[in-house]
Amino acid sequence: MKIRQPINKSALIIAIASFILGTILLLFFIISPSNILVDIGLFYILIAIVLNTITCIELITNSFINYQHNKENLITILLITLNIPIAIGYIIIVLNNPFNNLL
Repeated sequence: MKIRQPINKSALIIAIASFILGTILLLFFIISPSNILVDIGLFYILIAIVLNTITCIELITNSFINYQHNKENLITILLITLNIPIAIGYIIIVLNNPFNNLL
């Protein structure tokens, strides 16, 4: 599927960047559990929540305005909201830290 609307392209970049940065932070925490990484991760989560919420509101507004691109808009909204359960899963991993005894 080709993305035609610039707002959807920007939203996909934000969603992918949020996922990659969150995954990198989680991997660094697993490799080296540190309170500094937890603080950085919490700060990152706050920034990501604000940025993704604003982007999602923009996407919902855009889907009403440009309803002719309904499928593209809905897929983009789905992909950006998919970061929510992923972030919750990452938080659960950090809180439980099942890898602490392995390393």
